[in-house]
Amino acid sequence: MASASHTLTLRLIGAVTASAAFGLIAATVWPQSSLWLAIGLGFLFGTSFIGGTGYRIIIAVARGRKEPAPASWSGASAGAALFALLLWGAVRLMGWDGRPVLLGFGIGINIAYLLAKTACVSADCCHAVPKNRLPVDLRLAELVGTILALAAAAGMAMVSTRLAAAVAVGGHLLVRLVSRGMRGRWAWGWPPLRQPGAEIAPLVIVLALSLAPL
Repeated sequence: MASASHTLTLRLIGAVTASAAFGLIAATVWPQSSLWLAIGLGFLFGTSFIGGTGYRIIIAVARGRKEPAPASWSGASAGAALFALLLWGAVRLMGWDGRPVLLGFGIGINIAYLLAKTACVSADCCHAVPKNRLPVDLRLAELVGTILALAAAAGMAMVSTRLAAAVAVGGHLLVRLVSRGMRGRWAWGWPPLRQPGAEIAPLVIVLALSLAPL
């Protein structure tokens, strides 16, 4: 079993790598993109991701309550998705193609999930509910699904940014829905940002925009 520091390191590496990927891809929207622009966008993505991860902590502190406030993947994914949607909207108002923003989100969130789930395997946590047990470890199935989504999106990016974004976001959404269902935590996420499954509605919206012929 991995130590807490090892698990935290894997998750931090995932967040940083995801932010870098988002920044580099999203920055291609601008005609004169630069490394500094990519760093700035990556920083904002990482801030929204980390802020979403600890939204329970932020709420507890704001209310002055001493209560358990575990880190939340749903919050992290929702926070990053909402930032991507805001940035996409701003880019569209400028008259530019916002699809690289959606692709950046799709690639970034899958990278972050890949490292986060690797940390789960290392720490031996996040098991499936026994009554829904798969013939293989659900966590490993999630890793394989995430890798396939990343590989398919990377290949599709050579042909269509729109389809690549849809594959990346749709692949992650599918993995999350299957994961929730197998763990007995099924949630569709409507109304938006409702727990459990706060990330589902934002992911559906990002997926819909990715598929739209904009």
